[in-house]
Amino acid sequence: MSQQAPEQVVIEIDWSDEPPVVYANGAQILNSQREFALLFTDFVAFAGRGNAPLDAPPRAKIVANLRITPDVFFQLAAAAASNWNKYVDRFGAPGAGAPKFKLIGAPGAQLEGLSPEEANS
Repeated sequence: MSQQAPEQVVIEIDWSDEPPVVYANGAQILNSQREFALLFTDFVAFAGRGNAPLDAPPRAKIVANLRITPDVFFQLAAAAASNWNKYVDRFGAPGAGAPKFKLIGAPGAQLEGLSPEEANS
């Protein structure tokens, strides 16, 4: 009995009431048994930021807070890794090396942006 690939469903995005774009230069990921929380932050090292007293250390401001299921978190992580691999192929990695991501323990499935040699090594 052969398994068929699941049918791909295209979901259109309604951009009519898109929230404003925010800038983030930091992120934290937290998880419980049922969800992942992604906290995106903007940090600028200026005393007094975020209503902090001038003699207190600066704070990062939360600019977005996203809660997602474990399945969606994995899809996001795989999509981010595939996009990173394609970025490295096109532009090279920032810094010295050019690391790429690949899945471990997923025979027959692999992230995009890997050559067959990279996927099988």
